[in-house]
Amino acid sequence: MTRTLCFRLRGWGNYYKHGVSKQVFSFVDDQIWSALWKWSRRRHPKKGSKWIADKYFHSFKGRKWNFATTTPDRAGKRKLLALVRLADIPIQRHVKVKGTASPDDPSLNDYWKYRQTQYGKSYWEKGSKFYKVACNQNWQCPVCREPLFNGEALHTHHVVQVKDGGTDKEENLVHLHQACHQQIHYRGNCSSIAEGLSGLMG
Repeated sequence: MTRTLCFRLRGWGNYYKHGVSKQVFSFVDDQIWSALWKWSRRRHPKKGSKWIADKYFHSFKGRKWNFATTTPDRAGKRKLLALVRLADIPIQRHVKVKGTASPDDPSLNDYWKYRQTQYGKSYWEKGSKFYKVACNQNWQCPVCREPLFNGEALHTHHVVQVKDGGTDKEENLVHLHQACHQQIHYRGNCSSIAEGLSGLMG
C-alpha cells in the first residue's frame, strides 16, 4: 500500500508543482496523515496509541511521525520505505518559450536541451539515488545522446542484470528512453551503453 501511495502522490505532486501549490500540498499531507492514523486505529482497536505509532510511524531523514514500513530489496535486506510528503516537492514555475523558438530549429538545440534538463532536475528528489544516476550520465540518454526529458518515457536499466549478480546501487543503474531500452534488449548487446556513458562522462 505504501509503495502504491508513493507512486500516486509523487505523480500528482509533479503534475501540480508548476502552480501555486505549496499550501495545498501541506493541507493534503495533513489530511493523508490524519486518514492514515484513523485507519491504523481502526485496524488495531485493542492496541494503544504508542504501539500503533511504533508500528506504523517512524523517523525518516530527521523527521518524526512518517508513515513508513520496511520492505525487502532485491538482495532480501529490509529497508525503510516512507510515504512521500507533497510539501517536500519543490515548486517549479513554468517558463514560457522564448518568442517563436521551435524545437525543429537546429540552431536552438542548446536552448531546448537546457529547458528539458531544468525540468528533469525537479523530477526526482535532489540527492536521491535516481537523481545521482541522471547526474552521472549528464542528464542524457547514453544510447541516443538525446536529453533524458525530451518527452519520451524513461526506464531505469541495470547495466549488470540482477540475475547475473547486478545490484540496485547507483553505479549499476542508467536511465534510458523506453525505445532505447527496448533496442538494447532486442540486440542483446549492452556495449553501446558503456560506450555512451564513457562519452558522456569523458
